[in-house]
Amino acid sequence: MITRAKPAHLKDINDIYNQAVADGLRTAHTQPVSLKQRRQWLQNHPKNTHPVFVYLDDDTVLGWLSVSPYRSDRQALNEVVEISYYVDYDHHGKGVATDLMNHGLEFCRINSYRIAVAILISGNKSSIALLEKFDFTEGGRIPDALHFDGEYRDHLYMYKKL
Repeated sequence: MITRAKPAHLKDINDIYNQAVADGLRTAHTQPVSLKQRRQWLQNHPKNTHPVFVYLDDDTVLGWLSVSPYRSDRQALNEVVEISYYVDYDHHGKGVATDLMNHGLEFCRINSYRIAVAILISGNKSSIALLEKFDFTEGGRIPDALHFDGEYRDHLYMYKKL
């Protein structure tokens, strides 16, 4: 079941995100995000306009997707949103991300957003494949922008017109 995230889901959401941090080159964070930081992040996602969705199996969060403002201080971009998603590593390849993406994009269409943007690291092949499955296309990249453990990767921007 997919539903809106609640404060009770924060620990699971944060644990899933921090799996990607620990894995390296899945996010630009190199240090784990604290639960306090995650709490503030959720408060910055108004559920009516920029929600966080969780994929639940019983009461366990298997993955999540957020709809965030893209450059929120620039009014001419208010019809553009950023989509971010993470799935517990034990549940990769089971359709969780696909279901979350379907749900998130439908929310965006219903709420009259015109463009969804995903910002990711170029070596994240599974995320690129998922986005391409949903007809996202590359809109740009910053070569060698990320530096992690002596390795450089591009910061990749993909988008979909809704």
